[in-house]
Amino acid sequence: MKQFLVLLLFISIDLQAQSLEILAHRGFRGLHTENTLEAFKKTLHHSHFLEMDVMVTKDMRVVVTHDPVLHEKLYVNKKVKDSTDYKRRVYDLDYNEITNYKLGYKKSKGFDKQQNIISTIPLLEEVLQQTQMYAKVNKLKVPNYFIETKITDRTDGINHPDPKVVVELLIKVLKENIKPTQVIIQSFDPRTLSYISKNYPEFKTCLLDKKKQLLSVYLKELDFKPDYFSPNFKQITPELIEESKEFEIPLIGGNTNNKEEIDKMYELGIFKIISDYPYSELP
Repeated sequence: MKQFLVLLLFISIDLQAQSLEILAHRGFRGLHTENTLEAFKKTLHHSHFLEMDVMVTKDMRVVVTHDPVLHEKLYVNKKVKDSTDYKRRVYDLDYNEITNYKLGYKKSKGFDKQQNIISTIPLLEEVLQQTQMYAKVNKLKVPNYFIETKITDRTDGINHPDPKVVVELLIKVLKENIKPTQVIIQSFDPRTLSYISKNYPEFKTCLLDKKKQLLSVYLKELDFKPDYFSPNFKQITPELIEESKEFEIPLIGGNTNNKEEIDKMYELGIFKIISDYPYSELP
């Protein structure tokens, strides 16, 4: 306990030199229709750090969406013939077919104040190009991106191609549109992160805490060292804070909409935290 109090003292001394960065989860889905181009633009007035998910289409385009299946809880396709059209997978469709599915007609569950923005699922390249241009025109801070590869070993060949293919497609889009310093690539599945670390070390990686275990345990299992580690609030312990410093792997606070949790993480020296809301708009 005494060591932890000493650690907090050193952290508190350093707080003035570090500002809190809220990573806008799916383009602040608490305020806007998630993962849409217009949401990301609006978000830049609150935060320059945009969090998003990417998947790959049948014709190998990288799109920004969280959902492998275009379900009717969030999407509307006015050309559908029956309910089976809402069971189609992103990976089974070419991008021109995906544009028939619209977001914004329905609010995400639990986000009643969400502003509806009617939109198609955007290409990643469009998001990168247009958010950078929007920031430049409006004299806003240059955007940074926290991009998750939505893959699991159970869904290889079903929801997405081989992890190496996912990475190659993603890196190509990134290299054509932004600098490596503008992006952190995140995943629960370490395979994409391992491949990036070995083949594209100029790009930073973040391992998301899937197993709810200490960083030291992960490092024994992995064949690479992630640049960041992202646990949820309940997993942040004095031991994890010390391990983060020992291994020189900064923590990124997992998604939370609780102001007290964000404040506590900041006090512990975690300066990047994911949320569905800007700090000033937290419920």
